[in-house]
Amino acid sequence: MKVAIGTNDRKSLHDEHVGDSLYFAIYELKKDSASLIEYRENTSPEERMHGDPNKAKAIMGIVKGTDVLVGRAMGPNFVRIRDESPYLPVIVRGKYRTIEDALSALMENYDLIESELNRKRSGEKGGKPVIIE
Repeated sequence: MKVAIGTNDRKSLHDEHVGDSLYFAIYELKKDSASLIEYRENTSPEERMHGDPNKAKAIMGIVKGTDVLVGRAMGPNFVRIRDESPYLPVIVRGKYRTIEDALSALMENYDLIESELNRKRSGEKGGKPVIIE
């Protein structure tokens, strides 16, 4: 599966809403490995209001071709992305501050993430986010 991780410095997860990250690090994730594919610049517009749907659409376009959107915090557009996109949002908290640590946590929880992703792909709406702490 391909994951997009919000970052400002290409080393650490962005501490604020994932949509406010400067970049998205795109990785190919397997149960036992992760390979960097590329970095994508966040070119989404400034929000005109908190939870701006235009920003959510722009973020979904930037991370196109990925399966999972990873961040430390998800904003109001989280529900929109969860319900109106093919992406599975995953929140990584606690000790997982670096991209390397987050990738390890994602690999440790690979089966859960894959199961939730398959549920989402089957057309099921809503549900809870995957939260790793």
